Amino acid sequence: MSSRKSVIPKSWSVSPVIRQRVGASVGRQRLIEEDGEILVLLHMVPKAEDKGEREPALFWHDGQGNWKSSPSSGGRSELRTLVESYQSRINALDAAMEEADDPEVIHNVIDEATPVVRAGRHVAQVVSELRKALREDLDILATRDMAVQMERSGDLVLQDAKSSLDFMVAKNTVVQAKESHKAAKEAQKLNRLAAFFFPLMTIAAVFGMNPVREVLSHAGIWAALVVGLVLGAIVRGALKRSE
Repeated sequence: MSSRKSVIPKSWSVSPVIRQRVGASVGRQRLIEEDGEILVLLHMVPKAEDKGEREPALFWHDGQGNWKSSPSSGGRSELRTLVESYQSRINALDAAMEEADDPEVIHNVIDEATPVVRAGRHVAQVVSELRKALREDLDILATRDMAVQMERSGDLVLQDAKSSLDFMVAKNTVVQAKESHKAAKEAQKLNRLAAFFFPLMTIAAVFGMNPVREVLSHAGIWAALVVGLVLGAIVRGALKRSE
């Protein structure tokens, strides 16, 4: 017997051929079949604290109708329980998505849902392979149907979350564009007012150093006033055309 480390429990009488094909970690989710024996390697529902490391869920069919499972010891029924745990997690994410009203919250839902949906999809694929290998097992058939439904639910939740995020981003972009347009319009109004009154303010600055009576008695004051108004109108009109 090889002393090579394996994720398969030592108490299982798995054939050496199968045991040699499995290392110390679960690796990708898959089904291994050899001489009637079947070993199913799956992942428990991914958690945020896993940091990429997946907890294994193993199921062994010895070819004689007997099942063993790990980490729980319920055998074949634990496969159904695993699929149900994926469905429960997807339902929780769907509920969080329904209550989300902020892009950041939706983004967090997508971050949490992505590894769950991806792993769930692979679980459904492996269970479908198991169904083909054990065509007479009605319990496996029922579990396969549950896994297919779980996979579909996960895809819908993830698609809905991404669509909602895209809509919110687009909506916020439109709102910001409208606010920017409104601010630009207000700036245009201020520019027109400044352009109209700037010549008059310049003339006022020139004559403002003299007493009022002297300014009003100046022969060119009225002409300067008219010229200032005309120049202001011209500048204002030029600004309006340039817009």
